[in-house]
Amino acid sequence: MAVGRNSSGTGRMILLILIGAALGTLVGFGLDKYGIFAPFLKPAVIDFPSHTYFDFFFLSLSFGFRLSITSATLIGALGGYMLSRKW
Repeated sequence: MAVGRNSSGTGRMILLILIGAALGTLVGFGLDKYGIFAPFLKPAVIDFPSHTYFDFFFLSLSFGFRLSITSATLIGALGGYMLSRKW
């Protein structure tokens, strides 16, 4: 690290939010397996199909993604954000 540079903590905050979301998803899958809070753990799916193309005359790109978010994921991401604000 260069001398005299202050780190803003943005990268750390994003990392903690993603870790919190991942842990929240794991806890949500565990609770869903046993039927606890099952109505609240149904995923909201954002799907951008993989047959989406950008076709230039010299290059053809195709991409897509699927994002599945549950309430446990949002709670975990919020916990990660709160942790990053204290840390």
